[in-house]
Amino acid sequence: MANLEDWIIEQGLRGADVGSLLSGFAERLVAEGMPLVRAYLALPTVNPTIRVYTHVWTRSAGLMVEGVSHERNDLAFDRSPFNHMMQAGQTSCYWLLDGPETRPFDVFEDVRREGGTDYLARLFSFENASAPDLRGIGISFSSSRPEGFRPEEIARIDALLPLLGLAAYRMTLFDLTVAMLDTYVGLSAGRRVLSGEIRRGFGTTITAALLFADLRGFTALADTAGMDLIARLDRHLEAMADPVAEEGGEVLKFMGDGVLAAFPITEERSREQACAAAIRAAQTALERNAETNRRHAGETPLSLDIALHCGDVFYGNIGAAGRLDFTVIGPAVNEVSRMEALCNSLQCSVILSDSVASVSPVPVRSLGRHRLRGIAAERELFTFASVSVSPARPPSA
Repeated sequence: MANLEDWIIEQGLRGADVGSLLSGFAERLVAEGMPLVRAYLALPTVNPTIRVYTHVWTRSAGLMVEGVSHERNDLAFDRSPFNHMMQAGQTSCYWLLDGPETRPFDVFEDVRREGGTDYLARLFSFENASAPDLRGIGISFSSSRPEGFRPEEIARIDALLPLLGLAAYRMTLFDLTVAMLDTYVGLSAGRRVLSGEIRRGFGTTITAALLFADLRGFTALADTAGMDLIARLDRHLEAMADPVAEEGGEVLKFMGDGVLAAFPITEERSREQACAAAIRAAQTALERNAETNRRHAGETPLSLDIALHCGDVFYGNIGAAGRLDFTVIGPAVNEVSRMEALCNSLQCSVILSDSVASVSPVPVRSLGRHRLRGIAAERELFTFASVSVSPARPPSA
């Protein structure tokens, strides 16, 4: 078996995740004869929902990984050895849990339950001005020997930690790249970019069910409301976007107070299945948007208009040489946006094209034939049979 140094380097070059790195490292220290019972690694990250990932390996239970959200008030960190070290400007500390000068950190009780007798803690800083939130890692180890780690064992760990930290940093940067692409350009588009589809004009023609959703009245409301409206807008956008992801679609773009999403037709998903998924997403989005309005009772309600269409689109890189957007364009995209614009005049919250209505799993009714702006031929449009005609609405903002 390769020595531990070589294994860490191999993981840094080809390893999949930090959790596997930590557990493999701990298990190999045990195989060397070290009485390790617990290893811990914390990594701050740049993520819209997660601020830090904690990894805990124990000899009794194996690996556990937890993402700590930005909203969570983690008092455990305030009472942790790492906060103490940061406040004191220290990068290394070692405590015997029953030593005369040991501090009463909460985590020590967790270590004792695992049979641990000591706590070796180290902080490693990542100096990267372009990613200041990736400050570094906190890592700790505990042994089961009554007198704790031997000096040569601590020296062995310390000699390996720079390699371990570098491998963890490489994995974190890759995970961060994937997560940011997923968040800002979408899951499928992000994977395409990572696979090398990065040249301007490069893409493919796909057939997809398209969903175009827009909040009615938001622009006018934004002119009179303060910045608190942004938090409310996020909840309305979640009401639109989450159902798309739940039904296997992809949000391609947020356009102010609107969403463009696609449900590609593939070998695994037929046209009927893609359109049905888009319809279910639309129904759920309307329900959740109504619930969001109920949560803001007393404020101006924001109605949701949705158009569904199916057709061929170009899916790829569009834009300037130095600033690209991975999205869909084509006549079908223009048509679905023109359909949504008719929701107000037709007094209807959902409009379906014939290409979607003809395979709809729920009853639909015709809205008659209508001319779409910029499109020569009239189109017969449809809505769900369950959608009632609303009272006349004010002109769109």
